[in-house]
Amino acid sequence: MILIKYRWSKHYESAEEELVDILASKKIVAERWHAEEYEEFKPHKHPADKQLWCTEGSIVFKVNDKEITLQTGDALDLPANTVHEAKAGFSGCVCYEYPRIADNPSVEA
Repeated sequence: MILIKYRWSKHYESAEEELVDILASKKIVAERWHAEEYEEFKPHKHPADKQLWCTEGSIVFKVNDKEITLQTGDALDLPANTVHEAKAGFSGCVCYEYPRIADNPSVEA
């Protein structure tokens, strides 16, 4: 997997239900989570590839000194063992993640 940001929705007023339908059609069982305003996630990595979809708010990921901002309708493919950190935006965020967190736990970097 290559680190890549893309749009999962063609509409900037995307609804969470739209993503849920897309994931169901692809038989992807993703986990929903949210972060409070400006919540920070310390540097960590995951043993398996990870896919993230933002359905509300925003979050900024930092990978190798590069910042990648996800807003509603954006997605990120993150290769296994990629050290990253993140900070939610001013209104927090709601994201979906695959594989589920319990199946791809974070490891401190």
